Amino acid sequence: MGHLSRFGCLVWASCVLASAAPNGAKSVVAKLPLRFEENRGQFGKDVRYAARSGGSSLFLTNTGAAFQTGTRQVNLRLVHANNAARIEALEPIAAKTNYLVGKRSQWHTDIANYARVRYHGVYPGVDVVYYGNQGQIEYDFELQPGANPDAVRMEFQGAESLGLTPEGDLAICAGGAQTIQKKPVILQDGRRIAGRYTLTARNEAGVVLDQYDPTRPLVIDPVLLYSAYWGSSLADQITAMKLGPKGLLYMVGSTNSYENLTTDGAYQDHIVGLVEAFLMILDTTNYQLKYLTYLGGSNNDIATALDIDPNGVAVIAGTTTSTDFPVAGPAVLTTGAATTVDAFVAKIDPSLSGTDALIYSTFLGGGTGLEAANGITVDKNGYMYVIGTTRSTDFPTTGNAYAQVLYGPQDAFITVLDPNNAALVYSTYMGGELDDDGRAIAVGTDGKIYYAASTNSTQFPMEGAGYRQTLQGAVDVVIGVIDITQANAASMPYSTYFGGSDLEEVRGIALDANNQVILTGYTFSADFPITSNAIRRTPAGNGDVFVSIVNPSTPSNFVQYSTYFGGNQGEVAYSVKPDGKGNIYFTGYTLSPNLFTVGAPQPGYGKGINMFVAAIRPGVPGNAGIIFCTYLGATATYVGNAVDIGPDGTIYAAGYGQSGLPSANGYFGGVSDGYVVIMQ
Repeated sequence: MGHLSRFGCLVWASCVLASAAPNGAKSVVAKLPLRFEENRGQFGKDVRYAARSGGSSLFLTNTGAAFQTGTRQVNLRLVHANNAARIEALEPIAAKTNYLVGKRSQWHTDIANYARVRYHGVYPGVDVVYYGNQGQIEYDFELQPGANPDAVRMEFQGAESLGLTPEGDLAICAGGAQTIQKKPVILQDGRRIAGRYTLTARNEAGVVLDQYDPTRPLVIDPVLLYSAYWGSSLADQITAMKLGPKGLLYMVGSTNSYENLTTDGAYQDHIVGLVEAFLMILDTTNYQLKYLTYLGGSNNDIATALDIDPNGVAVIAGTTTSTDFPVAGPAVLTTGAATTVDAFVAKIDPSLSGTDALIYSTFLGGGTGLEAANGITVDKNGYMYVIGTTRSTDFPTTGNAYAQVLYGPQDAFITVLDPNNAALVYSTYMGGELDDDGRAIAVGTDGKIYYAASTNSTQFPMEGAGYRQTLQGAVDVVIGVIDITQANAASMPYSTYFGGSDLEEVRGIALDANNQVILTGYTFSADFPITSNAIRRTPAGNGDVFVSIVNPSTPSNFVQYSTYFGGNQGEVAYSVKPDGKGNIYFTGYTLSPNLFTVGAPQPGYGKGINMFVAAIRPGVPGNAGIIFCTYLGATATYVGNAVDIGPDGTIYAAGYGQSGLPSANGYFGGVSDGYVVIMQ
């Protein structure tokens, strides 16, 4: 069993994200809809169907339902009900479940999933239907004309206490935590009927109705609040996310949990190796899982970066140690290095079924050292631009490359691929005499590549009238421009160091409408380049986020805007996105209890490593420039890896949460679970 929402005296903050914010924003956790899978031996013999979202589980048996609150299982039993009621699964859905654990004879594959489960005739004229709605467990009592609502009695076996809140909700205390069953919604002919819970015995409740027509059908709808994580028994992480067309939210990451769901038509419907990459697409108009597939070979495969081409095809980059990583199309390299780590690039078309969905895939790397792909973007013509890090002396380069030789022990690389041609369009090393890490990449409307790297090299190549020509601190950011219409030295018209006298690293890049470069990451420098209209002009803690806008086309006025952001402990940002109105959104994690929160669904610090999501308006100094900021998380670790903005201003953020043993704030199903947060 896993995690259920906690309310009352023990609150898990990320489950109360529906509160309205002063600026009209509100937040809900984007929950994958519950789906009930048939028991074919993967659960105990008493279980007929099970619903799970992340680590949380609801088990349906012949005699009722079972769920977890705190450290204890609670059985929801209908008192004096017909235990021989016929159980029927309704509305088959596309997803299938596979359990590939242990010997092949113990595997359970192609398990059917359903949207609803009905118990027929639990009381005379009364059915009960279990289903999921917006990530919550709901179960409707459907009463035929003449059925007696007084017959409905719910006993919560295993609960330490059962009480009523001032709002009329049922508070179920067990295992050191509290779960809320919301006040019932009672409907007759579409009209709401007044009614409430009443406590009828120890740990037992019924429903009292006011005036209603006993000759008409009646529906009593309690809501048992549910969790919001995607994942299962081991480690699941969402590392990149992007909003696609028609409200489809694309996400990639990695998992080594064998119980996760794939959808019908998935390219790969089960885990082959130790850690597997995945692509997941969520329809945010109804929170339906649109597509989920694994991608990988027999070892470790991790998706690290994502973009979407004009046709809605996912373009993915990552790392692999699988020599049998699947290859498709005119691959640049069809085999990987057996003794090291390679990068990979893949294109998956979710509109195609099975193996046809992988329309392009290639290894990317040399045979003498490891590679890591950290960023990818795709242009309107389908060209894919990848940035990363290499230690190989034989990394594939092109004749028009800026540099064809590894300079230090580790260089950055930029590679441009045409998925219709095995020949590279452009590929180059970039680096100095020490360690260089290519982190982020974007392509402007001018067709040029804008990149960001971190370096401790004093001899990183500087081109053009750079803002700073020398390394300032232990590690600096490098910002550069690549023009693939030019060759060799001319292909990099601009590069510059950017930073202070200590250490900073860049993690995210974006471009505004004028091809100005927006950067985020973290800095330890007290003299990081900051503008006079910054939110913070001095650092606040032990490492702060920086958000900067720079313009390589105007070297004399390079820094357009730059600010520190953070509290008195430390912050790191991983992703940044402008909204088209001049505002900048970013996400990462914080250890600080004193962030300046604005419009926050979770204004308070969760006492762990918390995810944060923030938005600023550059040019407005001080805290007035913070237009949105919220914590997300409780104790343990919660990290935001990606942020995007919808055309209506909806904020999408994704990452992962980590917790071990149960605590007062709840727990997940595994070592870590991926999650998505949507704030409107």
